[in-house]
Amino acid sequence: MNKYDLVIIGAGPAGYAAAMRAVDFKKKTLLIERNRLGGAGITNGALSSKTWWELSRETASFRKSLNRYNIHAPQVAYADVQVEVRRAVNERKAMLEEHIHQLQRSRNDQLLDLKYGQAKLLTPNRIEILAGALKEIVETDYVILATGSRPRYLPELPIDEKVVMTSEGIENMLDFPESMVIVGAGVIGCEYATIFSGFAKTKVNLIDKGDRILPFEDEDVVRIIERNMENNGVLIHRNSRLIRMEIKNGRVEYELEYNDHSREVFHVEKALVSV
Repeated sequence: MNKYDLVIIGAGPAGYAAAMRAVDFKKKTLLIERNRLGGAGITNGALSSKTWWELSRETASFRKSLNRYNIHAPQVAYADVQVEVRRAVNERKAMLEEHIHQLQRSRNDQLLDLKYGQAKLLTPNRIEILAGALKEIVETDYVILATGSRPRYLPELPIDEKVVMTSEGIENMLDFPESMVIVGAGVIGCEYATIFSGFAKTKVNLIDKGDRILPFEDEDVVRIIERNMENNGVLIHRNSRLIRMEIKNGRVEYELEYNDHSREVFHVEKALVSV
């Protein structure tokens, strides 16, 4: 049975950084990853969304420049955007893997191991690793749980990751939707509203239960962000409460109630939940 000073469960940004620091202190370390090195932050989180955002920004800027000369901007294919996002993700994953392999090759003390599989705590100092039909048990003095998080699912919303999605379902789409509602006007919701409106192929509605988006940000900054999004065609449902959301005939029907108790029903192609 292999014995380690430290076992880290989860090879996302936190787990990876912890492993590098443990090696600095000459601790024999095992890094366990269930799925993808780099975690959600690389695969469908910060890196992928920032790549999306940058491509959207460049597209909008290019379109604006051509409009000055009455030149029609070329259409951007969803598949091409996905190719660029996946390329950025794969490059970063390859960099992380190569970094670990270089550490393993360059050090004679063999302080760092990387194993793929499902980790299970049997005791505070004993961990079982399941990788397909293979099972291994290791011992450790210390454990760091760096398993990350997942999108929040609301039981009253019919999230199927095809029509009503979280950020994890974005990669399942085959084309830009002609319309989309985003539930939640926080950082993630506003980011995706900016992304999809920037490509100018999706009519975006943004549900905000307050009187302004990003309530934790400075009001002057928020006004600029709101103005930019609305100039890009985003409809912000201010002071609105989502009463219901249903999938009907492969599309989304949702109903809002406003502060004056009036209600309104909308129909869109897709919904993104970011609460």
